[in-house]
Amino acid sequence: MRRSKMTAMSRLLGATLISVALGMQAWADLTYGTFTWAQLPGYFTPLANIAGILALIAAAFVGSREPAWVAALRVNAATYLLVVGAVYWLLLAPYTTPMFPWANAVLHGGAAVILSLDWLLVGERRRPRWRDLWTVLTLPALWVGYLLARALVDGWVPYPFLDPARGALAITETLGVIVLVGLAIAAALRLLVAFRPTPALTDLASGRPLPRGAAGAP
Repeated sequence: MRRSKMTAMSRLLGATLISVALGMQAWADLTYGTFTWAQLPGYFTPLANIAGILALIAAAFVGSREPAWVAALRVNAATYLLVVGAVYWLLLAPYTTPMFPWANAVLHGGAAVILSLDWLLVGERRRPRWRDLWTVLTLPALWVGYLLARALVDGWVPYPFLDPARGALAITETLGVIVLVGLAIAAALRLLVAFRPTPALTDLASGRPLPRGAAGAP
């Protein structure tokens, strides 16, 4: 089996695993928890995992001829999931009792490992596209905008660290730290592409030999 097919299959298997975990967790939360469909968009974990699923599927189908938007989606999704894992295990885990521990582990850790390894191990060595770094803030900005609008309507917030009782300054400081951590992670992931394994001298999408000097070019 060609390396390109193995990579694509691995990505699709990863996307399937995350999808199953997300579906089971959502079903458990909606059936046995206090969650409603209207509340789901307020949780960043499902959004980050959906971004990861889309990144893996897109990367599986484009192969090595990766457009800039797919590369940005991959690194941004990995960043979101790493932040989700850090925030969950540091701030939220003591308040949760998951019905499906394996699904919870996938959504709050396993998916981050999958997306991070995919980003670090698959693709050409190249210089970071720093002008794209700020795209990592797109999904969080939309999410925070939704939460602000939702809070004005019914006062609901999804996480304890967003509780208005903490005060605007404390909430802003917490979000600021999370944003800085996210930017640092995104920057580190972009820098680490220079250390990717040297790709084989074949076009991963077609199996055809690459021109001399093409492999590993920035």
